[in-house]
Amino acid sequence: MAYAGVSLVRLRGPTALRWAMQFARDPLLATRRVFDAFGPFVSLSVGLPLVRRSRTVLLGVPLMLTAGAAFQRELFSDQETWRGVSVLPGGPKGSAARRISAGLTRLTGARHAHYRKLVQTAMRRTNVEAAAARMAQIMQAEIARWPLDAAIDLSEHIRQLMRGIIVEFLFGGDSAETRAIAELTSHITEHKWARSAFALPVNLPITTFGRILRESELLERRILEWAASKRGTIDEADLGSIIVNSPDADGNPPGDDTIVSQLASLFALSSEGSESVLIWTLLLVQQHPAVTAALRDELHARLGRKSPSLDQTGDLPYLDAVVKESMRILPPVPLLIRVAQRDTTIAGHAVPQGTRAILNTFLTNRMPDVYPEGHLFRPERWFTVTPSAFEFPVFGAGARACPGHWFGSSAVKIALAGILTHGQLDLPSDTRIDYRVQPTMRPRQSIRAIFHRNDGIKPTAAPVSGTIRALVDFPH
Repeated sequence: MAYAGVSLVRLRGPTALRWAMQFARDPLLATRRVFDAFGPFVSLSVGLPLVRRSRTVLLGVPLMLTAGAAFQRELFSDQETWRGVSVLPGGPKGSAARRISAGLTRLTGARHAHYRKLVQTAMRRTNVEAAAARMAQIMQAEIARWPLDAAIDLSEHIRQLMRGIIVEFLFGGDSAETRAIAELTSHITEHKWARSAFALPVNLPITTFGRILRESELLERRILEWAASKRGTIDEADLGSIIVNSPDADGNPPGDDTIVSQLASLFALSSEGSESVLIWTLLLVQQHPAVTAALRDELHARLGRKSPSLDQTGDLPYLDAVVKESMRILPPVPLLIRVAQRDTTIAGHAVPQGTRAILNTFLTNRMPDVYPEGHLFRPERWFTVTPSAFEFPVFGAGARACPGHWFGSSAVKIALAGILTHGQLDLPSDTRIDYRVQPTMRPRQSIRAIFHRNDGIKPTAAPVSGTIRALVDFPH
């Protein structure tokens, strides 16, 4: 591995605790500050020493903070040693919360390969392309229902737009039952990453942890009831049908635990990322009038007033560049977590089993040798840069690459083109945009916007406030 000029800095005791507390409050700014102070390879060890397996470790194994392509390459290339974590919460042994959290991202080796291959069937490029025209029609019809010249909750409209596409094309059709599962999964995911869930892990009706346990039981029941209706016939465009009707990793008919764990994980993974990308892309474009004008010109020149399907998006290079630049500067999952399954090393430094390594996508996407002035939103850079998957790890890389990346990015491009050909978004002058990481990066509060008819008015942008300004340099 190429780690030229990179050395490990180990922080312990009160210093490590201070940085860990900053990380808990704002992981993006905290890691940027710790790397500014110590470099892109830092170990935080906080806790009391104890003996385990005849060696002294810390109560609370080290948290390794990393950024850069070399770390991405090393950890992504060894999936047997470095396991991912679930976006869902986990819970006590035998609980529904633990069962729903044992899905694809937590698996390693042959088991991971088995389920990854299964889900790729529904999201492979040929399937997505076959559904593209219908996808565009559904989105265009939904966008046409957005109120014009009135304040809308942009966050909610984006969530409903993208969630409808996800359940329609990946889970066998848009229905009240499927939407309810998607909504509940998203709600549980948000609860997992709330600080109150970590601060008070007690099962009481008034605690976040208690609500997680009860909602997980409800989600488990709903998934099993929904899955039962899919037994008997495999629909290669329906992840639910595929999981229910395919052998498990051991070649046996899938049991309830397998069905629940895989489907809960797939619901969470399939919707969270695309919603995040679309909302940030719209906000970034709105705040950069020159980008809005250039993108609108390309869309009108190639499409007129139509919303594109996939065969048309391939002929829209600026649209592609805008979406890539949005994912670069505000990645949907800015921090990727890996857990060591055995004693191992990172960059030649020994780390114990259980070590959590944070792969910082947010900062890797801003490395100046690949992305000059990486804090600026400049779609044009994608006409000259060709980063590797490890230099642009938005979708992971290698055996851990996101199997739904083609579906997700294509859906975002179709939705973005549909919105911009139909209308124009304006933000009120008092708009505040804060962000949160859970684990996708989202606006902390609902974003209000005015959706105007697209009548050729020159785009403008009112200044916004909020923590987002610490991550992106806006034109004003």
